[in-house]
Amino acid sequence: MDVGAFLAMLWPTVLTALWLMLPAYLANMMPVFVGGGAPIDMGRRWSDGKPILGPGKTWRGLLLGPLMACVLVGFLRWLVVDTGWGRMGAWSTWGPAPWWFVFVYLMGLGALVGDAVKSFFKRRTGRERGASWPVFDQLDFVVGCIAFAALAAFLLHATGLTPTNVFLDDWTWPRILAIVVLTPGFHLLVNVIGWKMGLKDVPW
Repeated sequence: MDVGAFLAMLWPTVLTALWLMLPAYLANMMPVFVGGGAPIDMGRRWSDGKPILGPGKTWRGLLLGPLMACVLVGFLRWLVVDTGWGRMGAWSTWGPAPWWFVFVYLMGLGALVGDAVKSFFKRRTGRERGASWPVFDQLDFVVGCIAFAALAAFLLHATGLTPTNVFLDDWTWPRILAIVVLTPGFHLLVNVIGWKMGLKDVPW
């Protein structure tokens, strides 16, 4: 197989994988815009004397981040899927209406929970807020998103709210592999842009 044929075969998988992961990408960015307020750990410290999570993880960011992602995903879902504009690809709908909203919200929530869990262990290693922790910084929200997506899809299908298991329908191994491989670079690019715009203190 020549390079052109390989790329032609690979490209649809990459595009649909990034589209599938869009709720988590958006939710992971939203706390920069809608965060602030009371921290999740309420300023408490762990037995090692360091913050449990730190002031950067707030209830407002955790709860409103996924909600804002749902709004944006809803518009894009209408634009790409409902209007037929995206008929050239196997674009995920994240489930039937209205349950796609629940699924997307939980994907975003899972991404932020994964990030918070990473922050807990990051504090335990002695790293301060903003310090780089390669690989963990880039894939924490991916793991959280996939875990919550699998659980949400199972519950929605088990209770009869969706006709099929959305996770098993859309989250194929090639797409998961594409997400894991591409997300670190994509995450770094977004953070550098945020840093250049003055929205982030560090470019990672």
